[in-house]
Amino acid sequence: MINPPPSPFVVKDGFVSAFMFMTKKENATGVFNLNKNGFWDSCWIVFFVNAVVSSLASYGIKANLEGDIESGILPRLLLITVIDICLFSILVNMIFEKIGKGKFFYRFIIPFNWIQSFQAIIMLSFAMLGLIFPPSIFVFFGICVVIWVTFSLWRIGKEEVGLSGWGATGMIFLSVVIEASLGMFSRSLSVAI
Repeated sequence: MINPPPSPFVVKDGFVSAFMFMTKKENATGVFNLNKNGFWDSCWIVFFVNAVVSSLASYGIKANLEGDIESGILPRLLLITVIDICLFSILVNMIFEKIGKGKFFYRFIIPFNWIQSFQAIIMLSFAMLGLIFPPSIFVFFGICVVIWVTFSLWRIGKEEVGLSGWGATGMIFLSVVIEASLGMFSRSLSVAI
């Protein structure tokens, strides 16, 4: 059964945990709630953050929200976000079961989800600040954040799960391929309608 959305305190704790892991102050078991409840909390936050980011990125801040809801574009974006979360979780679980690391599923997916959400929030903040300040200021910071997050995601696979360096890279690549494929599918649906 799916847990209800997390409380604001759980969300705050999740982002603090992601930051603690990313700054190498703690390992995943020391900061994240690595169980079924923690898994659903991380899935909910990915859903909420991706829904906001994809809506703003696809349609701009001046989007006609009422028109998007009536035309069905916004519900499709939310459905694609759900498919992304489910597909990545299922594939990671299958891969981990195949390689004998099934017990590490929560240890991998929960920090992975929180760190990706943390990155999305930072990048969304940069985009909002780019409306006020010259956007070129945030290009350097954005590249630094992407490198920092990518290294942190790689560390989850390498240090927390015990994958090889290439295996940890493959998990990041899998996430990117799923998101990019679903993003292109979403775009093609939007253009077709």
